[in-house]
Order: sequence, then structure tokens, then C-alpha cells
Amino acid sequence: MKANWINKQNNTNCILFFNGWGMDEHAIAHLALGDFDICMLSDYNPITSLEEELSKYNEVYLLAWSLGVWAASKVLSSLHIKFAKSIAINGTQNPIHDTEGIPTAIFNNTLHSWDDRNRKKFSMRMFGGRDLMETHQENLSNRNTQNQKDELAAIKDAVESSKIDALTFDVAVIGKNDLIFIADNQFNYWNNKTRVIEMDIPHFPFDSFTSWNEIIHL
Repeated sequence: MKANWINKQNNTNCILFFNGWGMDEHAIAHLALGDFDICMLSDYNPITSLEEELSKYNEVYLLAWSLGVWAASKVLSSLHIKFAKSIAINGTQNPIHDTEGIPTAIFNNTLHSWDDRNRKKFSMRMFGGRDLMETHQENLSNRNTQNQKDELAAIKDAVESSKIDALTFDVAVIGKNDLIFIADNQFNYWNNKTRVIEMDIPHFPFDSFTSWNEIIHL
């Protein structure tokens, strides 16, 4: 697991961001930083402990997207950090599941068939279509295809070898147009667990926001 400080300017508040599988800082590079130090976690191969020092901040916000929701739960469930707010977007803590996550057959097929061609098809689904993908080239990950495949295999092994690590989220944002974590499965997981916000967005949510401040005030 990699930690990358997107912004570290001795601000009093911090955002801890668990990125989605295969992604890097390009996914969120357009968001205005505001008065936050921002630490991004990504590349969960393998998933490891959190080594960043957060105690100096007045408030720490947690934001997790896609498979980053599972990763955040895995890393943070035993740490008892008091977050000012925790938000899950287009993901669940049961990520490989036929009714509460990505269906098992689809997850396995994605892993086994991952190559440059299928990566492009996945990106189209993530952004909600070819045209939207073409207009968001700057948000695509620069990580190589084999690196992404290795990460997905590591996530599969970690999910299958251990129980769900539940973490309390204050808000779950569900994209009605999500073609990766379908909305019904997200709702099946989050219903009665937390406050749910449904939005008309695809799996990639950040096109709907211009700043980190907008997201944490959902």
C-alpha cells in the first residue's frame, strides 16, 4: 500500500483518501485543495498498516472510493481513529459478493481477462461511456496494466482469506449510474447501516465535484 501526500502544508485539518483499485493521483488532480492536508492511499498490494501521523490535526476526514472502501475498513477498523466525518462513495465493505458488492463471476472475469484492451473497456464503464472517457483522459491512471492486475489479485486473496472488517461510515454515496458497483448492490449493503445519498453519477464520481470541501460536506 502506498501513501502519497497530495498536499502537506501544515494545515490544521486533514483528509485521508483511500483511492480506488488501479488508480493514482490523476483521478482527483482537478479538485481544489482548500485548507486541507491530503493523504492518498492506493495500490493495495499488499494492504498494510497505516504509518502516517494524524494526531497533530484538529480534524481528520475519511473519504473512500470504490475498492478503497474495503481497503479503508481493512486498514482502519482496529485503529479507532475519531474522524470528523467518514464518507464511502460507490463501494461497500463486502466487495466481492453477488448482492452486496461486485458479483463474484464478474470480479473473477475482470481479473483473469485484464489486459490493455479490457482496461479501456473498463474505463468506459467507469466513466459512463466512451464520450465521457474521452473527455476525462487526464483522470486516467498512469499505472501499468500488469501492476493493476497484480493489485486486483492481491485484493481478491485478501478478501477471501479474512472476514469483513466493518468500519462505521457516516455517509454512503451511491451512484445510480454505476456500472461497476451496481446501485442495487450498494443499497443492499448500506441500507440501515448509515445515511445514504443517491446521486446521478457513474462509478467515477469526481467529475461532479470541483473541490474536496464539496465532498466532505455531503
